[in-house]
Amino acid sequence: MQSYNTLLSDIMDEMDADVLTFIKEHITSFTRWDVIRFLHENPNTEDTAANLARFVGRAPHVIVRETQEMNEEGILESGRMGEHTIYHLTADADTRRLIADLVQAAGDRTFRMKLVYHILRAGGEG
Repeated sequence: MQSYNTLLSDIMDEMDADVLTFIKEHITSFTRWDVIRFLHENPNTEDTAANLARFVGRAPHVIVRETQEMNEEGILESGRMGEHTIYHLTADADTRRLIADLVQAAGDRTFRMKLVYHILRAGGEG
């Protein structure tokens, strides 16, 4: 007989493999989800980490770290505007399509529960 934790893990892993991999590798905190969702919903936005922090209601020092990491992972792209680094969502069509699918799926309560489960499991409360 399966343990409760094994059964819960099996249920929470029941989603498209590409989506699940993306979540496990890139959406490891609620902060990352907020930034990704914000930039998806505002596709022409290119801004500094400090301004992104204001838009998503997070501490600037946290956003600075997360945007730098997501830039290294290819989720965000960066450029320079004078002295400032600005970020925007990647231009990669496959990644954008996957993010669009995630944002749409997050409209479903059950999917949101799974997303939250995986973020918490990654240790990314912040």
